[in-house]
Amino acid sequence: MPIAFDTTGLHQHDRTTWVDPATGDQVSLTYFDLVPDLPASLDDLPKLRHDLAVTTGEVGCLIEAHHVRLGDVPALFQVVKVPLPDQPSGQVFIGSFTVPRAGSSAVLKLQAAERGRTGMREAVLVAQLGFDGWVMPHPYAPEVQGRLPFHKGDDPRYDAQFADHPLSRVRAWAHHVIRTARVDPGFAALPPFSPGAAGAEAAVGPAVGSTLTTVVPGLPVGGYLPLWIDDECTFWRMTEPDVVLGKLGLGTLARTPLTDRRFRDVVMLDESSSTILLPNRYRSDGGGIEGVVTGVTRVAGVEAHEALTADTVPEAFRWIGRVSAAAAERGEYVAVEPGTHTADLAEPHVLLAVQEHEGRRISIARTSPTPPADTPMWLGQSSLNAPATPDTVEAGGLLAMYAMNTWSEHPLHLCLTFTPH
Repeated sequence: MPIAFDTTGLHQHDRTTWVDPATGDQVSLTYFDLVPDLPASLDDLPKLRHDLAVTTGEVGCLIEAHHVRLGDVPALFQVVKVPLPDQPSGQVFIGSFTVPRAGSSAVLKLQAAERGRTGMREAVLVAQLGFDGWVMPHPYAPEVQGRLPFHKGDDPRYDAQFADHPLSRVRAWAHHVIRTARVDPGFAALPPFSPGAAGAEAAVGPAVGSTLTTVVPGLPVGGYLPLWIDDECTFWRMTEPDVVLGKLGLGTLARTPLTDRRFRDVVMLDESSSTILLPNRYRSDGGGIEGVVTGVTRVAGVEAHEALTADTVPEAFRWIGRVSAAAAERGEYVAVEPGTHTADLAEPHVLLAVQEHEGRRISIARTSPTPPADTPMWLGQSSLNAPATPDTVEAGGLLAMYAMNTWSEHPLHLCLTFTPH
């Protein structure tokens, strides 16, 4: 079969089906020797989500859909809920990975049904959150009135509170699959799925008349780039990470002000073509704004989070150290802080700077709150300084990492803010 996955704890029922004896959850792996019936390319996520929400609404509700990767192969991950068949109440939650190729596909699926007393998750959360706004318009297709409602209770933030609920089990299984599943190299080498010409211009860039969205980039980690769209942190896989890193944080990109002395880089996002424009900070000799276009693919948070490893996180913070060194050369400080900070400097943060003191250049790292005494390098201090050398300035990136590890903020939710001396 095209997908190899972990079957630990499962009993094989037949050649393509496994059952968890503890929960009754059923896993199936199916190969279809047909052109996939997906309504859009994986790269056209807005249309794909919309059309899937419409179709699923006829039988239940699409809870979420994301473009992910199994191994190195693009896949569609969905979570849907449908009523328990032939029962007056209760639901079945289905998580599925579809790996589409040009003329075939493989689907790995988990079905988890409510058993015993149903609706407990919803009942408890309604009591906590209230009825107002409980049922919401579907985020992918607001016009859909599905057989089952889209509501607050299915949000993943509540999975930890209901770890044994079938929806929580589906998401936990999905996290494990993304970490461990592999796609057969022969199947992966087949021509990719492309419905008509849907993805033909994905890397070309915005079409004439496209509406570009100004977004703030977060920290690039392991080939992924968070983009803040208003107050929402979204996650994107970079087609050309080196192109992005060659512009980001180096003082050459356009900026947006948080205050009259605090600024962040901005990029222009065109979701329809899955590209970002990295606009120059200053106008060209002809008076126009030039920039570089590169491809990005929106992914689920779970995929971006899986890219954080013992290797990629330190490398991302070493990059911050290099950004700090470049900022010092142009007379700026760098603050590493949550993307939700939108005004004056506030906790938590790390400030990296190079200042003149008695005729010498001093590299300074200052953080708030003060890290615990056992924090590596900081050792309970809130401020560290050393003669400014390339090594001491760039070490500020790792100092920021160790301070960040004591915060409640996720690395993918951090941003860089620049302040002139």
